[in-house]
Amino acid sequence: MSVSGALTASDKPVAARLLANAFFDNPAHIYIYPDPATRRKKLEWLMRTNLGAQMAVGQSFTERADNRSIRAMGFWHPPGAPKASLWALARYGFFSMPFRDGASAFRRILFTVNAIEARRMKALGGRESWYLNNMVVASDERGRGLGRKILSGQLADRVRPSGLPASLTTQKTENVSFYNSLGFRIADDAPVIDEAGGRFDNWIMIYDPAV
Repeated sequence: MSVSGALTASDKPVAARLLANAFFDNPAHIYIYPDPATRRKKLEWLMRTNLGAQMAVGQSFTERADNRSIRAMGFWHPPGAPKASLWALARYGFFSMPFRDGASAFRRILFTVNAIEARRMKALGGRESWYLNNMVVASDERGRGLGRKILSGQLADRVRPSGLPASLTTQKTENVSFYNSLGFRIADDAPVIDEAGGRFDNWIMIYDPAV
């Protein structure tokens, strides 16, 4: 048996660890934090900081075990919600990152967020959308169909009744196949490349309930 619900402020430390584990081998986060020896700790701080902003502007969803541990979680930014903004993150401590992690990591995350968000907006062509942000399944729960069950329910309950599209970004090919099987279609599959030649793969995908 499992319990659905929203994240609470007391969930932030556990949720940050779950996100850090899930994104440890994600190409965009490897680009931001190249050193695997320090990446997990730095990611945990970054995710905990980001959770403050996500909880302020997004609508969280979780699936919990009987003991209330988080089996899976994610956020929707609903249509009309404030757009992703590094300046909005400032109030949650984001701009202490250069002092914690170094100027190079800070520059890489600024570039990453701005580049991906600009592409997502272009792919949507000015349309409002439900933006799926940071959906993860705990490592010991993967491969059981939990992510598919949760997201298909979210699309049915939130997205389709609104008549508006949903959008997401991912940097893993296996995620592309998963989202494609649920009705998301690739709108942009060009790699993200910085001025120094640093790069990672990236896909922007859109779910259109009218199709």
